[in-house]
Amino acid sequence: MQKFLNNLGSTYGTLRIFKRAMNATRKAMNRETDYAKLLFQGNAYDNLGMFKEAIKSYKQAVRTDPSNGEAYCSLGNACSRSGMFKEAVEAYKQGVRRNPQDALAYYILGTTYSKLGNYQAAVATTKRAIQIRPAMSGAHKNLGIFYYRLGMYNEAKESLNQSIKIEPDNANARYNFALVCLELHDRNSALQEYKILKGLAPDVADKLSEKLLA
Repeated sequence: MQKFLNNLGSTYGTLRIFKRAMNATRKAMNRETDYAKLLFQGNAYDNLGMFKEAIKSYKQAVRTDPSNGEAYCSLGNACSRSGMFKEAVEAYKQGVRRNPQDALAYYILGTTYSKLGNYQAAVATTKRAIQIRPAMSGAHKNLGIFYYRLGMYNEAKESLNQSIKIEPDNANARYNFALVCLELHDRNSALQEYKILKGLAPDVADKLSEKLLA
């Protein structure tokens, strides 16, 4: 009889643990479901251009699951589209802390820093994006532009040249490469880019011709 009671007590104990585990699992599932709904809702508002509502949904999402970087980056996107660049930077920073291998998030963070005129931070952040994904042409291009803004023309030329190597048809990279060449008094290289742009993007070539004739 005593053995039976001991086994019964153990069974009740196991059931209590199981019940607690089930409750914890249920709460986690509810939290995950709520997070997904809020993220979906935020994306819907964002796509409709309803950025105020999108920001509200994304903020609720990050409160629901603070460990998930996706909602932070989405919040950053909505803030950036609303012209709230400081808030966007803070959101992206939270996103990359949670997803430190997210090259795209670092790339966008660098772009947002540049909108605030903080080119030093833009350079550092964009370099991180390139470390993660070396073949990201846009990151090399942006890095070159940020160096250009800082007056670091040799570094700008190197970065823009790398962007062109990865993506030869990138007209914007070629245009900015030509501008850097002009700053370095390398008019021949700038003229070469003009010739390429005439066939690649005539409107960009026309824009460059104004710089060449200035």
